[in-house]
Amino acid sequence: MNRNWNDVKYGKTVEPWVRPVDSLVLLYQLVISAVLGMGNLPADLKMRLWGYHALFFLALLVGLWNTRHFSNPLVRFFREFYPLIAMLFFYKEIGLLVHSYFDWTLDDWLLGVDNEVGKIGFRIWNFQQFYPPSRILNEFFSVGYGFYFILMPLSALVLYFRAPLSKFRVFMFSLCFTYYLHYLIFIFLPAESPRFFMPGLRESLQGYFVSDWLQQAVEKNAFPGGSFPSSHIAAAVICFRAYPYLGKWRFPVLFLTMAMFAGTIYGRYHYFIDVVAGFAVGFCCYFLAPWLERNWPLAADEEGFVFGFRKKNSLLKEN
Repeated sequence: MNRNWNDVKYGKTVEPWVRPVDSLVLLYQLVISAVLGMGNLPADLKMRLWGYHALFFLALLVGLWNTRHFSNPLVRFFREFYPLIAMLFFYKEIGLLVHSYFDWTLDDWLLGVDNEVGKIGFRIWNFQQFYPPSRILNEFFSVGYGFYFILMPLSALVLYFRAPLSKFRVFMFSLCFTYYLHYLIFIFLPAESPRFFMPGLRESLQGYFVSDWLQQAVEKNAFPGGSFPSSHIAAAVICFRAYPYLGKWRFPVLFLTMAMFAGTIYGRYHYFIDVVAGFAVGFCCYFLAPWLERNWPLAADEEGFVFGFRKKNSLLKEN
C-alpha cells in the first residue's frame, strides 16, 4: 500500500510518526543485534548488549508514539536531533565488536597501498620523528582534526534553523546511513590506524590546549580497528549540505574542514588511503542517501506500519 505522506487532512499536513530516519535507526538495532549474535563474543556480553538494544528499540517506539502530536519546540528539537546523540553510543559499542569476527587487520595492506601512491603518510610521520615540528604547527592540525567534533552539530543546527525542514531531515538520514555503514565495515574490515599499529606513532604530538584536550578525548573514546574508511572524512562530506546556509561563516568552516582532512594524516589517526576511501564513501552517500530517504520502504502512521512507502514531490517544509 502506497501512501502520500504529504496529504492534507482537516487542514493539517499528515506526517508519519515513524519517519525514514526513525526506521533507519530501528533497522540498525536489528542488524547490529544479529551481527553481535553471530560474532565471537562472551555470552554475558551478548546478553547485555541485546538487552540495551531491546530497551532502546522499545523506548524509541514509545517515545515516537507519545510525542507524535507534540508541538512544544523543545520536544520537536529533541525529536529531530536524537539520531545524532544515538550515534555516539553506537560508536562505543563497535569498539566491543570490531574483532568479534576476525583477529587480523588491514593495516599491512593499507600501508602497502600508501607506499604505492607515494608514501604520503609515511613521509610525514618519518619527518615528524627526525625533525619534530613546532608545537604551534601541531596545535594547528589538532584544531583542524578537532573541528570534526564541532562540524556535525554545527551543520545540523544550521540546517535546522536556517533551511527547510526537509533539508535537515535529508541531512540527518544521510549522516546516520553513512555512519551505520562505516560501523559495519569496521567490524568486517578492521584496521587499527597508524597510531595503534606502527611502533613510534602511539605518542601524540605535543601542542597546547587543543592538542592536550584532543589527546584525552581520543584516548578515552578511540579504539583500534575503526580506521578504514575514515568516517570523519565521510561525515565531513555529508556536512557540505549545510554550506549554502552558513553565510559569512562558509569560508572559515571550509578552511577548517580542509585542515581536518589534513589533520587526520598529520596527527597519525589515518592512512592516506583511509582518507581517500572515506571521501569516496561520503561522496557516494551524499547522493545515494537522499534517494534512499525519498524512497525508504518503511514508515508508520497512526493506522500502523506501512511497507512500500513512497513520498511524492518534495518533503515537508518547515512550518
